[in-house]
Amino acid sequence: MTISVKEKIIQTVVWRRSWYPMGIGFFCFIGNPVFIISIKQNDSRGYARQTGNGKGVNDVELGISSLAIVCAVFFFAGIIDAVSGGGGLLTLPTFLLIGFPVHLVAGTNQCACLLGAVTALIRYMRGGKIYWFTAILSAVNAVIGSLLGARLNLLIPEEYLRYIMLLMLPVVAVLILVNKDFGKENRIDTLSKKQMIIRSVLIGLFLGAYIGFYGAGGGTFVLLSFAVFLKLDLVGASGNAKVCGTAATFTASLTYALSGMVVWNAVVCASVFNVAGNYLGAGLALKKGAKVIRPMFILVLILLFVRIICDMIL
Repeated sequence: MTISVKEKIIQTVVWRRSWYPMGIGFFCFIGNPVFIISIKQNDSRGYARQTGNGKGVNDVELGISSLAIVCAVFFFAGIIDAVSGGGGLLTLPTFLLIGFPVHLVAGTNQCACLLGAVTALIRYMRGGKIYWFTAILSAVNAVIGSLLGARLNLLIPEEYLRYIMLLMLPVVAVLILVNKDFGKENRIDTLSKKQMIIRSVLIGLFLGAYIGFYGAGGGTFVLLSFAVFLKLDLVGASGNAKVCGTAATFTASLTYALSGMVVWNAVVCASVFNVAGNYLGAGLALKKGAKVIRPMFILVLILLFVRIICDMIL
């Protein structure tokens, strides 16, 4: 199978983005026509096969085994997303591994995760674990930061960030494991209004820039930032992170949908299981608190570490 240069570029973009705020979607896809390159796999083995007339109608046939894999992965990714963020580290590679058309992966993934993100957000909201003032401030500035990060990505090679992350991730994991009381208590009331505003804005700008520049594990780092800098307990930090994540998922989904970069038959199937996973994950986080969030957080850091290694090797 011959892959054109344009398709290779999009494959690289899809592989390296796990969370797409509005800015990234516009930078990557707005202005590009929907192009359908004939990608046909042997669907007798369960791989995805693209059909359609190549004029903007996206339709992908999934074999039974591929559909089962997608549904299972989106269920477990929903649990991870609802608890600690980072579900995209599972869903994006899964689409690529089953032979899904590379230029449709990001948009389909975002739309398939939208209802799940809303489900988790509603559960955290009903549980009273969202601090709207800080969450909204961070969400708005994250969109701005993502625009700057995406722009910076065009000027600076990602390799520099990867080396920094390889050194930083083990240190973060060890600190969390050693500090048994991390995220157990909510101490946001110890901050003044001015401190909350400044820290919320900086969290949004810096994490948005990271997401725009590299993307992988962005939701997890938003959660960590809320816990460290705003002194929220892990459940409250996760709830705040859901506000940022849901806003980003919505704007990205809208961007991709308007660009015609979504396979809706795959979205319907994946969404059902992702909603179930998010519902279960949010319930576990609200009920068990740090006991379930801490190990899930470590798991995502490990997956991100492996992901960075793969990006450097492949």
